[in-house]
Amino acid sequence: MSELFVRLATVGMGERMAVRRTAGRGARVPVLGRGRRLRIAAAGAVLVALCVPAYADDPGGTNLPPASVTKVPTARSLEQLQAEAAALQADLATATIAYTAAVKKAEQAKVAADTAAATAVRTSAKAAEERARLGRISAQAYQLGIPTSLGAESMLWSLASVAESLQEIADRQSAITVAGSNQSNAYQASLDAEAAAKAAAADAAAKRTAAGTAAASAKQLADDVRKKSVTATQKMQDWLSQMELATAVSDTLQRSRNAAALARWSEYLRELTTAGIKPPKAAALSNPARLPRGLRPLNDTQGKAVRGAAQASSAGRSVRVLSAESVRAVSTAFGLLGKPYGVGATGPDEYGCLGAARAAWSSYTTLPRLVSRVYGRYQRVPGAGAQPGDLLLIGNRSVGLFHIGVAIGDGEMIAADEAKGAVVVTGVPDNVYAVVRPTLGRPAATQVPPRSTDDAFAFRCGSVQQTYSTGSGSWVWPLPDDTYRIGTPYGQPGALWVSGVHTGQDFPAAIGTPVRATAGGTAYVEHPAWAGNLVRIDHGNGIETLYGHLSSIGVRNGQPMQAGQQIGAVGNEGNSTGPHLHFEVRLGGQPVNPMPFLATGSGTLGWGGFSNGMIPNDRLCSNGAGVHVLRCDAATAYRSLAKAFQRRFGKTLCITDSYRSYAEQVRLYTVKPSLAALPGTSNHGWGLAVDLCGGIQRFGSAEHEWMLANAERFGWNHPRWAKQGGSRPEPWHWEFGNLSTA
Repeated sequence: MSELFVRLATVGMGERMAVRRTAGRGARVPVLGRGRRLRIAAAGAVLVALCVPAYADDPGGTNLPPASVTKVPTARSLEQLQAEAAALQADLATATIAYTAAVKKAEQAKVAADTAAATAVRTSAKAAEERARLGRISAQAYQLGIPTSLGAESMLWSLASVAESLQEIADRQSAITVAGSNQSNAYQASLDAEAAAKAAAADAAAKRTAAGTAAASAKQLADDVRKKSVTATQKMQDWLSQMELATAVSDTLQRSRNAAALARWSEYLRELTTAGIKPPKAAALSNPARLPRGLRPLNDTQGKAVRGAAQASSAGRSVRVLSAESVRAVSTAFGLLGKPYGVGATGPDEYGCLGAARAAWSSYTTLPRLVSRVYGRYQRVPGAGAQPGDLLLIGNRSVGLFHIGVAIGDGEMIAADEAKGAVVVTGVPDNVYAVVRPTLGRPAATQVPPRSTDDAFAFRCGSVQQTYSTGSGSWVWPLPDDTYRIGTPYGQPGALWVSGVHTGQDFPAAIGTPVRATAGGTAYVEHPAWAGNLVRIDHGNGIETLYGHLSSIGVRNGQPMQAGQQIGAVGNEGNSTGPHLHFEVRLGGQPVNPMPFLATGSGTLGWGGFSNGMIPNDRLCSNGAGVHVLRCDAATAYRSLAKAFQRRFGKTLCITDSYRSYAEQVRLYTVKPSLAALPGTSNHGWGLAVDLCGGIQRFGSAEHEWMLANAERFGWNHPRWAKQGGSRPEPWHWEFGNLSTA
């Protein structure tokens, strides 16, 4: 066993850092020179003391996410650097949203001003017409000897002496009466028309002023966006220059966490040896009522006996006793630490999430290749009684099961994690759907895994990014206009948050300010300690929104909601330092940046722990086409696609664009905001999109039709919005993420 400890202690993230090229995955940026590695390692060692608290938080502890903006540590790890980038992106997104809204308002104001001006012209013409009519009628009255409609009877009396007959008098009286009435009516119509013309002119002037104000506001906001774009570009370039060091710091922190977990496991095994306890076979621990001599039942946190484990007394202390199979599985899992992550890989050089779990338990059982089948194969146990070696199945009913980890105790697990690019020790997430214990064999009753709809979010192990749309267009903002400010952004780093970063977007507002549902769904009322009063809305397909710190709640559990419907009011409940709304968007239980959703009704779940457009070069691979790089699995698939394309057409697959840094996204958006994606939301920024040429850029061409028929075999697809007749037709744009082998 001591040899195992020595071997395990030497395995860490350093092994992954030295591996920058993997068969079939393309060339990566060369490894650092030895001297540079030593300098980075020394810097990382100094930073450990400053940054470890973000990792040391107990997921089940009392540290709660505060409302206030926390101080940014001077020494930044990769995670903190990425969080700052996410916050900057949110700030630019906010400015861009305000500018877009102002442009729309200015356009509407101009239309209203033009309409009012046209109305003023029409009413002025009508007034002139009425004045002309009054003039004609007045002339007619004058010819009849009636200067005014008043005194008609006296004029009639004076005419009577020269009248030839009474009939003539009657005819003359009728004409005078009609003329007088017409003159009076025309005079009133002329006054009314003149008043309407003046009102229309005033309305037109007011609307012209409003249009001018709106245009000036839009111009000011445009200048703000330009300034923020320049600042963002400069900061991003600065951060990119620090990325290499930050990546090394992050690896150092992860090695520290791996080593600490291994030390605890090693201490446990030494304790067993000192007590003279040899872990029994799993069969001997399956029935708590019939345990081997010297062992007694182990109770979970709810006081129930645990099947598959026991406890013994040693030097006055109770020692947990696991089965020999569980001990071996955990020790094997520790032996995988530092091995590179690979989508669907099963070792020995790379491991996917299922690959790592399968390797850990390979000496006892062969796990299925799908997480959902793992759930159906082995006995589920209460989460309160989870033990080292148990398999933690991650997911929910809306999305399904998409990740798996091997429990090691102390709120941690071992998993192949794309966010770290390796098999690592990580915290147990709060979206564990079930715990299964392989040593208990098949379940006593059928265990049916959750199923998601066909259009559900395509989660896979390690948070493989996909663009996700709610299908409802732009969302309603959670607070009415002009009632809030933009507060602590998503991704703000801080040691007081359990995860180390802020998981939502804060909106400071007065207590009692109405809070609205951003989109339709089903509401659920919760009261977690950190939020006090919280409403969670399930929008289906794995997407949820959370509204925290409410002063009042106006919905009930299971209530259907419509976009814009009030759900409660802003408050200061829970762990809050001032009145505000804490707003979150979660995909499959994982918090993501809410701002793109509020801006566009869609967003993305990142990979590798990186911000969009902020991916280090050593985490990307060449796709074999000059300077173009992509995420490594996408690059591999692209090369296979390119070979097939060349066999068919006898020419190289033409490409104009691939991975796009955030700075480049900002530049493109500034040049063509109506065409480019909102910076921080483009799939180019994840290294998962390409723009192609050579005929593919034309709908109906032989090359484009071939892509439509064959690209999906290699994991590439043409998004619905980019198709002919889509919302933004782009025949050249193709995205990775539909792996046939997934």
